[in-house]
This record gives sequence, structure tokens and C-alpha cells, in this order.
Amino acid sequence: MFLPEIDLHVHSTASDGIHHPRELVRMAKRLRLAAISITDHDTVAGVDEAISVGSELGVEVVPGIEIGSYFQGRSIHVLGYFIDPENEALVEFIRSKRSARHARAAEMVRRLGADGLPITMDEVLKVAQGGTLGRVHIARVLIKHGVVATVTDGFNRFLKRGTPYYVPMLKPSPLEAVAVIRKAGGIASLAHPVFIREHLLQEILPLLSNAGLGAIEALSGFDAEYGLSVEEHLLRCSMMGGIATDYQLARSGGSDFHGLSVKPQEMGSAHVPMSFLDELRAKRQGTAV
Repeated sequence: MFLPEIDLHVHSTASDGIHHPRELVRMAKRLRLAAISITDHDTVAGVDEAISVGSELGVEVVPGIEIGSYFQGRSIHVLGYFIDPENEALVEFIRSKRSARHARAAEMVRRLGADGLPITMDEVLKVAQGGTLGRVHIARVLIKHGVVATVTDGFNRFLKRGTPYYVPMLKPSPLEAVAVIRKAGGIASLAHPVFIREHLLQEILPLLSNAGLGAIEALSGFDAEYGLSVEEHLLRCSMMGGIATDYQLARSGGSDFHGLSVKPQEMGSAHVPMSFLDELRAKRQGTAV
């Protein structure tokens, strides 16, 4: 018997993915996924297109977003589901984040250029195609010039924390991220918690729960770059299910698909059951999970 699966963590060209929103929906259809969520970084620019194509193909598209934040100097991402893309508070938040991302990318490009690396901001903007700017776009330009072979190589050598070219980005706290998602009528879910250090997770969960966190990503796409074995990854995912119960959170899940040239996770690889979407809907309606 075929049991439908979903993928609630997918990125498009509206941020740092390599596939257009319409392409992602068509891929989901081919993979027999019942639903996906376009959760681009700090933007909802790809949501309307995906919903339109999804309605034609019979694939449910949940309007979403992924908001980057910092807690104690560590990057924490918060996913938002069932948001209103036109909410005034969300639109203003996205506008301010877009400006901060542009300024950060420009400074990183300046530092790289000062060391003689052949890269310009115009090239980065061209690669981004109007999407939310991120380090991955700089990495792609470095690949174009033959400086690095892969996006991962670009991050490790030039773009990650600890390199002279890395520029931290001004980010809200995760509490602020939860707040703006709720203002937009959405459900906030802690993204890829399997990769958050346990002591940090234990500290942040009560704070987020009190702030209105509604869900936790209990199934994530496996990424060897985080240093976990497949067995450890599965164990951590199981732990997230227990945490969801402890904090009365709904479960979400997704592959964090960007395109295989960016990250190794394939769409649908997290094997998220349709019941997770039912949990999110129940949470949204205020009924018991």
C-alpha cells in the first residue's frame, strides 16, 4: 500500500536553491509527494508561483519561509508554515533582512577582491537572479572562475566563520523570528534541530516554547557535513520526536533540498509522512496534537 509522503523544507531560486519554484513542484509530482513547502531564506518570493503550479498538478504547496537568527553566537533557523505572504509585519521584516544580506555580501566580495580573487558584486547578483543573497551565490562565482571546485570547497576555504573573508550578518533572535511568523498567521517550527548541540537545544527550547513555538523539525535530510553518522542522525531524529511530545509541539520534516550541486540531500529524502502535515494543521487550529 502506497503511503503519501511530503517535504516541508525546500529551497528555490528565490533564495539559494538552483530550481525555480515551478520546477520544484513538478519534481514533487514526479516523486509522488503529496505536499511540499517552499521555505526560502528570508523571502516568500517563490510561494505564489509554486502554489499556482501546485493547484494545476495536484500537489499541495504550504506557504513557508526560513528565518535565520542567532542565539548565543550560534546560527538558529526557524521555519514558518501557513504564513500570509502579504502580512505587513512580515513584508517589512523581509525588506530589512534583504538590505542586511546585500550589505554583508558586498563586504565579503570586497574582502575577496582586496586579496586578488577575481570576483565582483555584479557577478554575484547575476548568479542570485534576484533571489535572497547568500554565501552560496559567492561560492558559485568562485566556481565559475576556477578558484574552487564545489560550493562546499568555497565555504570551507573562503566563506565560513573563521576565514578572513567571513562577515557575520545581523540577525534577529529566534524569539523575534517566532514572533514575526506568528504575526503572519503562521506556525513556527525549529529547523534542523538534529544539528544543534544538545546543551544549546536544551537551553533554547523552553524559551521558544514560551514564545509560541508550535513545531519542531523531527525528520531532517541527512547531511554528513555536520559530522553525524547515518545511525547518529536517525537517533537524533527519534529524540526530536520525543521532544515534540514533551513540549506539546507538532512535528514537521523535510530534506532541506537546495539542488544536488549545493547540498547532497534529494527532495523527499527525509521520508516525512503525511501525518506530520495533519499535526501542523491541528496545531494551527488549536486542537490537540
